[in-house]
Amino acid sequence: AGYGRDGFIQVLNEVESELKSSKGGDFFMGKDVSLVDFMFAPFLERMAASLIYFKGMETLESYQLTKSDYYTHCWDLPPQLGGCSYESDGELYEKAINGERTLDGSRGSWELPLEKDCGGIEPDWKWCGDEGAALREATERLSFNHANIIKFAARGAGRKGMPPYSAPLSDPNATPNEAVLASVDTALRLVSLAMLDGTESYEKDIIAFANTLVKEGGADFAQDTVNSLAYLRDRVGVPRDMRLPAARQLRAHINW
Repeated sequence: AGYGRDGFIQVLNEVESELKSSKGGDFFMGKDVSLVDFMFAPFLERMAASLIYFKGMETLESYQLTKSDYYTHCWDLPPQLGGCSYESDGELYEKAINGERTLDGSRGSWELPLEKDCGGIEPDWKWCGDEGAALREATERLSFNHANIIKFAARGAGRKGMPPYSAPLSDPNATPNEAVLASVDTALRLVSLAMLDGTESYEKDIIAFANTLVKEGGADFAQDTVNSLAYLRDRVGVPRDMRLPAARQLRAHINW
């Protein structure tokens, strides 16, 4: 019901039938990947992000390099399609994918220590290496273009752009709040150090920094800094900015 669900199911059945009839392999044209598979694969991936269903080509390096994560797809898909239909039974998964709560509701799903497979929501990308590799990738991506990243994050405390865009996380005309650039820079430097050396090494530093923000800048200034960090966290895209393991680490360390 709603948004052509019956037609959607019918098309999936037709695709499944076509794949079953393919001779000599698991792809549309047989054992070898063809242009048809590459054209159709992104749609399957987007379905996986929304429906917790997966059918892809993860063994291919060329596919791995372009693979996105559930969070990125769930936010960029509705504007592309003109809207998506929500199911009440999916609320737990929505909150888990958005980093709000784990499936059991015990804590945020973007909190350290990160749960394996996002608590059962999305499989980890084992081909990306171990946790150390993910932390190094996140740090490198954050520091490589740090000046522009800081300005981008400061939009969270700035003014929204005009005209507004249909994509909730997209606002290319937004104006950053330059007053928070230094505080955002300091926060992200601490985040980078924590990713390289461990959060326990910088617990006192982050607490001292937070106290200084409130004491010297006031509660509103401190909140502007927090809003800027959250703005950046929510807009870490996969694979545009980094791969999923690195993105999970960065999102969680910003929450730290």
